[in-house]
Amino acid sequence: MAVITRLERQKKNRHRINVYLNGEYAFAIHEDVLIKYRLNKGCELDEAEMRDVLEAEEKNRAEQYGLRYISHRPRTTEEVRQHLLAGGFPREVVEEVVQGFIQMKYLDDARYAQQWVEERMRLKPRGRHLLRQELQRRGVDARLIEEAFHNMEQDVEESACLEVARKKYARQHFASYTEMRNKIGPFLQRKGFPLDIIAKTLEKLKNERLERER
Repeated sequence: MAVITRLERQKKNRHRINVYLNGEYAFAIHEDVLIKYRLNKGCELDEAEMRDVLEAEEKNRAEQYGLRYISHRPRTTEEVRQHLLAGGFPREVVEEVVQGFIQMKYLDDARYAQQWVEERMRLKPRGRHLLRQELQRRGVDARLIEEAFHNMEQDVEESACLEVARKKYARQHFASYTEMRNKIGPFLQRKGFPLDIIAKTLEKLKNERLERER
């Protein structure tokens, strides 16, 4: 049995406590772990209890590490998982923390995908093919990605496509519709827009060109 002979709050991090056993420094834990296990001066710890405390401390460190990561901006479940693994935490601890974050709604990939699509279309318009790739790289499940697109009105993507084309080629003069189509069409494809929406955009641009030439 080991006896807690001293508890000392760290100066640089007031949330962490140095624990001394049998007169010697043993380890440091977060104050939440201290409270959870009701550790006080004079408490006795056997080997199993010590292991439980240290495992709880490892999980708490992973939680704090993850919370700092998601505090800067929204993250996907996979991004948090990879960040914790890269931080050196055991996979079983990482999975436990990630599942806890999901239950507490700190992580919600469906909401993330929806917000990602809406913000990208509003701030930096691009087609669904590119948006799909961006979300896939962040580890969002394919089903959730398609749900986000299902909730997006088609006229929003059509308006974005037209906006991108106008912005890119606003000052460029084309000798013919064929030249315009051959220049703008591939550009819009690279921006991730579907072919049917590109066709509608080119038709609108052609009509606008005809109106100007009357």
